[in-house]
Amino acid sequence: MKSPRVLICEDEGLTALRLKTSLPKLGYEVAGEARDGEEAVTLAEQLQPDLVLMDIRMPGRDGISAAQEIMESPFATAIVMITAFNDPELVDSALQAGATGYLVKPVSDEQIGPALTVALSKYAELCNLNGEVTDLKETLATRKLVDRAKGILMHRYGMTENEAYHRIQKIGRDRRQTMKKTAEQILAAAELLEGNEGVGGRV
Repeated sequence: MKSPRVLICEDEGLTALRLKTSLPKLGYEVAGEARDGEEAVTLAEQLQPDLVLMDIRMPGRDGISAAQEIMESPFATAIVMITAFNDPELVDSALQAGATGYLVKPVSDEQIGPALTVALSKYAELCNLNGEVTDLKETLATRKLVDRAKGILMHRYGMTENEAYHRIQKIGRDRRQTMKKTAEQILAAAELLEGNEGVGGRV
């Protein structure tokens, strides 16, 4: 099995060095390096890596706009954003651009491995949803619905995230409907159950 190929987009020397050193130990191949957002887009098209590690703040073009262009292109791939700031709004902007994960500096091997594994898994889910909708914004909106539905299944039935995702997939196949429709039904059923439980608690 080939090692996943990773493009590093990071202008800070120490962080870039940490990533270059850590990735091979974790079973990844470093496909290339970029120093700013513009170079990141160019190399993503040329190298077509399995995953991009992208700093949010870089000189010139920022990582979020670069990530969005990559995700809207034919060479879209999994993207993990790197930030020195644990800022929920900044992270949300990155996820809205299509990123499937993020790391907070200073990065460590303990952070990198799980973050990349989750990002590749999330991107695979995103590709499945892309089969249902072609617009990136709609795909990301659908992903949010599916994530919420997964959360309900995980909470109510003690499923892992992977089990919950495959259950939503199976329900959709069995009913011959999209995952978005299935997720909406799960959310509606959960709201109905919560409402009934609330009424029951007041009686």
